[in-house]
Amino acid sequence: MRIAILGAGGLGSYLGAVLSQAGQEVVLVARGEHGEAVSGSGLQVHGPDGDFTAHPSCVTSASELEVIDIVFVTVKSFSLDAVAEQIRALAETGAVVVPLLNGVDATDRLRAHGVAAGSLVDGIAYFTAFRTAPGRIERKGQHQRLVIGSLDGQSIARLSTVQDAFAGTAVHVQSTADIGPELWSKMAVVCSLAALCGITGSSIGPIRAHPFGSDLQQRAIAEVIAVGRAVGVQIPQDTEERVAHILNAFPDDFYPSVLHDLKSGRPTEMDSLGGVISRLGRKAGVETPLCDAATCAVRLWEDRTANRS
Repeated sequence: MRIAILGAGGLGSYLGAVLSQAGQEVVLVARGEHGEAVSGSGLQVHGPDGDFTAHPSCVTSASELEVIDIVFVTVKSFSLDAVAEQIRALAETGAVVVPLLNGVDATDRLRAHGVAAGSLVDGIAYFTAFRTAPGRIERKGQHQRLVIGSLDGQSIARLSTVQDAFAGTAVHVQSTADIGPELWSKMAVVCSLAALCGITGSSIGPIRAHPFGSDLQQRAIAEVIAVGRAVGVQIPQDTEERVAHILNAFPDDFYPSVLHDLKSGRPTEMDSLGGVISRLGRKAGVETPLCDAATCAVRLWEDRTANRS
C-alpha cells in the first residue's frame, strides 16, 4: 500500500517506521531537521523489543502527494484545521483517512471541512513513542495497539484496509462495531490528567497524595463520562471505575503532554480536551466545573507565556 503519515512526531514517525519496515510504501510529511535526517540516513527506532532503521520517503506538505491508500493523521489537534484541505484532497482521490488525535471530535471537524464520511475511520492509538532527536524515535512500554471503527457506520467497509496495512507487524489492530465507548473512555483518561495537572501545574503523584486529590480525580472522570452519555454514547456503567484504575497506575512523576507543552512554552491541546467537554456539556445541560476551570487556567498560562516571548 501507499501510506501517508501526516504529523511526524513520536506516534506518526513510529507508525511510519513500522509500516515501512513491513514493506509498505510510506511517505512521511516532515519538515526541517527531522525530514532531512530521515531522508538522509533513515528513521532510527529504539525500543524495548530492539532497534531498527526504516527508510520512508519524506515530503514537506501533503499537497505534494497524489494517490494514497491510507493517510494517518497524527498532528496536534490544534493543527488539524490547517491541514484539513490537504486531507480532503487525498480523500477525494480514494484515501482512507484515519485521525489518531487526542479528543473525540476529529472526524466531526474533518467532515465540516468536506471530508466524506465514508472515507473517515475513527481511530484510537495506544502507544508511547517520542521523537528524541531529528530522525530518532524512542518507544517505551510494551503496548502497541490501534482500535478502529466507524462512529456513523459509513466507513465500515474501509476498516479491513487499515487492518491489512499492519499485517505481519507487532501492532495489534482491533476493529470494533461501536468505537464510541472506547473513544470516550480514553478521553476520560487523557482529559482528567490534563485537567488535574493543568490546574495545579503538578505531576499526578502530589495531586493523588493531597487529601482532596482522590475526590478531584473522580469528579474529573465523572464530568467527561456524564457528557459522553448526554450526547448519546452508550458508555458502560463500570467505565468510571476502570478509568480510575488506569489513572492510579500512572507513576507519581507522570505529567501529561498538556503540562509538558506548557512548561516548554508550546501551545497545548487543552481546547480539544477540557474545552470540548465544557462546550458539549453546556449544550447538553451537564455542568463541567473542573474542565471549565482547567481550560481557563491553561489558556491564561499559554497567554502569559506568549506575552513573555
